[in-house]
Amino acid sequence: MQKWERCLWIINTFCEYGDFSLKELNERFIQYSLNYDGEEISERTFNRDREFIASSFQIDIEYDARIRKYSLRNKEVIEENPIYRYLLSSFHINNLSLMAIKHKDKIMLQNPPTGVELLHTILNAIDQGRTLCFDYVSYYTKDRTFYFELIPAFVRLFEQRWYLIGEFTDRSQTRVLALERMHNLVIGKKQLSASPNITPQEFYDGCFGVIRDDKQAQTIKLKVYDKQVDYIRSLPLHASQQEIETGKDYAIFQYYFRPSFDFVQEILWHRDKVEVIEPKILREEVISLLRQMLERYK
Repeated sequence: MQKWERCLWIINTFCEYGDFSLKELNERFIQYSLNYDGEEISERTFNRDREFIASSFQIDIEYDARIRKYSLRNKEVIEENPIYRYLLSSFHINNLSLMAIKHKDKIMLQNPPTGVELLHTILNAIDQGRTLCFDYVSYYTKDRTFYFELIPAFVRLFEQRWYLIGEFTDRSQTRVLALERMHNLVIGKKQLSASPNITPQEFYDGCFGVIRDDKQAQTIKLKVYDKQVDYIRSLPLHASQQEIETGKDYAIFQYYFRPSFDFVQEILWHRDKVEVIEPKILREEVISLLRQMLERYK
């Protein structure tokens, strides 16, 4: 079994079931469906895995002499970090592989994210500090093929699509490009690393979705009706979500970010169950769109 898979199993087991001695952990590991050889985790291997987990995931598994068991010390790191949650989610899916094959007629899935086959090349270029070269066809100019050489900064998954965020080699512009529109992708010869300020946290600070425009972040209030209230409570639209008013058949949620094209699409996705209260300009934009949509049906 690969080290990263075993480490994800260890993290997940501590998250779900609490504290363990190494003996108790091995009792579960032997029963793990993907531990085909029934191997055990030696004390030496476990200590190395703990070091790897601490350095790679910033998650500490420490021995508590009082109870003679190991404990996960900073579980909140997993709960707050989307990358760790995504990895653990992928780990759970991997665990279902055999059952999925057995019950393939009982499982219905969405299409996998597009462009995923290019991720390995892109991440290799980032590791090596080198550029990426590729041809690109935009949905808006399908009759033209553009050639890009970009310094890759990071990748992002949004709405079942992977995107590359990178900057031109002269640092004049940063682009967000869908992996599914790339062709002939290769690692370039130029040794260049992305500017230190182009990180996921800084680049998308105050944003909603993958489009980063020049709008200013502002307070947004949405009035949500009926059963959709529980839906948005359980699956917040944005990390800044706050429920500031609750009525019999509605709730008002407040946010703070840039009201981008992606956010307007999100509002319309909720049909008649979401109403923009503030800001006024966003409310008027949605009203205008609804009128245009109505014209389509006349």
